[in-house]
Amino acid sequence: MELRDYIAVVQRRWPIVATVTILALLVGAFFTLRGPRAYQATIRLAVSAGADARADAAPYVYYRDYYAWLASEYLADDLSEIIKSDAFAADVKRALNDPMEGAAIRQVIRTKKTHRILEVTVQAPTEEQAGRLATGIDEVIRTQGAKYLAQLATPNSQIARIDDPSVHPATTTPAQALDIALRGLVGLLAGLLLAVLAEYLDSRLRSARDVEQSLGLRVLGEIPAH
Repeated sequence: MELRDYIAVVQRRWPIVATVTILALLVGAFFTLRGPRAYQATIRLAVSAGADARADAAPYVYYRDYYAWLASEYLADDLSEIIKSDAFAADVKRALNDPMEGAAIRQVIRTKKTHRILEVTVQAPTEEQAGRLATGIDEVIRTQGAKYLAQLATPNSQIARIDDPSVHPATTTPAQALDIALRGLVGLLAGLLLAVLAEYLDSRLRSARDVEQSLGLRVLGEIPAH
C-alpha cells in the first residue's frame, strides 16, 4: 500500500482511531488521577565532625576548621552508603518493629549528599508508612551512628536533623501529564492498527483503482456517486 492508501484508510476508519484513542486517554486519566500510587518522605540531616585535639597547637590551629569541615563531608559520604546497606535496613526494621522485610526497606531508600548535608528519601505505598520509615531512619542514624562510624562516638561529632520528615505524593503533575500522554499515544497507535486490520478484512471494492488491483482488468468508465 502507498502512503495515500493509508491516508484513505484513516479517513474511512477514523471512528475506530478516535474511539480507541479517547478510550485510552480516559482509562489513563482514571488510573493516573485516582490517587498517588506511592508516597515519599524526605529528611535532611547535617553531619558535623569534631576537630582533632592536636589542631589546637601550632601550626595545625590554622587548619582546625578546614579539617573539621573536610571530615564532616567524608562522614556524610560514608553515611550515604551505610544507609543503603542491609545492616542499616535491619536496624530500621527493628526500631520500627515493622513487618516489612529489611531488603524491601533498603530498596526504597535513596540518598543525596551536598557537602555536609545528607538528604534521605524513602517511598512507601501509604503516607503513614512513608512517614514512619523516614522517622525510623532518622532515629537509627542519630542513635546508632557510632555503631557504624567510630568518629560519631566523639563528643564533638553529631548528626542533627534539619527538617522534620515531609511526606508528599511520589508522582508529580508533569509526570502524571506525561503518563496520560503516553497512554493516549499507545491508544492512537492501537487505533491505527485496528483501522488497518479492519480495512484488510473488508473485501468491498470502493474505487476504480480497487477494481483494477483486485480483478486485473482496466476500468473503462464509472458512474459518479452524486
